[in-house]
Amino acid sequence: MSELERLADDLYELATSSSPIELMWDGKLEHLDGWDDLSPASREAVRRRHLEIAQAAEAIDVQGDPARRALRDVVATTARSNALRSTWEPELHLVNPRMGVLELILSFVTSFPLATAEHGEAYLTKLGRIPAMLEQLMDVAEAAADDGRVALASHLEATAASAEAYLATPAGPDERLCGQAPPTDLDEPAAQAWRDRVVMVVRDHVRPGLAEYRTRLRLLAERGRPDDRPGLVHLDGGLAVYQDQIWANLLLDRTPEQLHTLGLERIALLEQEYLEVAGPLLGLHDVDEIYTRLRDDETLRYRDAVTLVADATEALARAEEASHAWFGTLPTSRCTANATDFGPMGYYSGPDPQTGKPPAFYVKTSDPSAWSTYELEGLTYHEAIPGHHLQIALAAENPSLHRVQREFFNTAYAEGWALYAERLADEMGLYSSQLSRVGMLLNDSMRACRLVVDTGIHAFGWSRDQAVQFMVDHSPIDPVHVEQEVDRYIAWPGQALAYMVGRLEIESIRTAAERMDGFEIRDFHDRVLRYGSVPLTTLRAQVLEG
Repeated sequence: MSELERLADDLYELATSSSPIELMWDGKLEHLDGWDDLSPASREAVRRRHLEIAQAAEAIDVQGDPARRALRDVVATTARSNALRSTWEPELHLVNPRMGVLELILSFVTSFPLATAEHGEAYLTKLGRIPAMLEQLMDVAEAAADDGRVALASHLEATAASAEAYLATPAGPDERLCGQAPPTDLDEPAAQAWRDRVVMVVRDHVRPGLAEYRTRLRLLAERGRPDDRPGLVHLDGGLAVYQDQIWANLLLDRTPEQLHTLGLERIALLEQEYLEVAGPLLGLHDVDEIYTRLRDDETLRYRDAVTLVADATEALARAEEASHAWFGTLPTSRCTANATDFGPMGYYSGPDPQTGKPPAFYVKTSDPSAWSTYELEGLTYHEAIPGHHLQIALAAENPSLHRVQREFFNTAYAEGWALYAERLADEMGLYSSQLSRVGMLLNDSMRACRLVVDTGIHAFGWSRDQAVQFMVDHSPIDPVHVEQEVDRYIAWPGQALAYMVGRLEIESIRTAAERMDGFEIRDFHDRVLRYGSVPLTTLRAQVLEG
């Protein structure tokens, strides 16, 4: 085993063992019985080890070997990014009502592909340890508040309200946290006995733990920051931390000023596109009127879950059929559209060749009217084909890649590719109508506004209301959705910048490639996806230099 492969192995073990919370997103079975150790001593040790791995990887010579360069760069940047992203994470991010640990538990802790009796025991242990993890989280958050670092009072109260809402639901086998399917190896009597144990653990441990969490959140909310001071810039050392978060999410050197200006420029370009695409469709000639009509017209809303999932399935089928002309290599696993009552509005879960878990695109159907009829197709192409499914499944199915390349994703590459895929879908002729193309513009509006709002909040001192109003004024996004988006940016500094920056970098690489002799679109896309989620600087070299 080479030194580079050893470092990659070390990084994989360190990243997964120190962050079981993140493993819930895709139902990973590693470290199933545990939760993150959020103590300051443990987090500092993990941070230092990540930096050691980054420094060791950066010193390895990979000249003349594109595959080794890709692995080296993934190891080095992932390790350094992980070290930077952990700063202030428990006290500001994990208590957030939108992306915090409670929301992740309620959305994903019942979605593990359990197979063996050992999996079942580990899962029961995991459930039983939820109260201790939440207790440790609050210990850290309260200590951070003593040092002046505390989340918004409104966010802490909203998370407490979410816990209270769950506790108000009837206890028993039909409650959400008792919804995990038993291990497939168990016969029916053993499976029922296991289900009964889940109910007991939730009743005797998880529910009391959530009640205590709710109480402590409300006490901490009394010390929380006001909504007019949501950004890192208001915390001691916060501007430097924000600059670190920008690099950790982009793996590029950009200043808040550059990103803010870029966002304003993209918004101006989009206004012209709205006039060209949506204007004739709606019979309007004013951008503000177009935004208002798209936002308020109730006839542009879904009414039932069946139609919502059927439309996603149809869009996915069109994309699958057309993809052969645009990609030389496609995944063997097929993605399907599925309804869910929990989690984000739409999200992708990749395949796991080891467990046989299939890929899936999930559409939240608990309130179909939350969906506009014009935005579904764009999200389908973003999350499934040609977006995340091609990017993630191709990596997962490639045995020549190390696990850090198959399973870890840097935000700018992954989300940049998915946003590029929304525009690529237009080139591929996938949008079924001009109205659905308006949905493509809406998605672009959100990502352009993110550049302005994220930097506005964390570098320039914007209030929450100022951020919300800017997005309402410069996009057709529903105000309720805007508020949810802004609350996400407050708690996750820098992450939202990666979508548009990543897309523009990929488009820039493609423009340069198109100037070269022998350009062919399928070969270009295969080169982009060849080595997994690499830094965008590495991607430019692997596409343009071979």
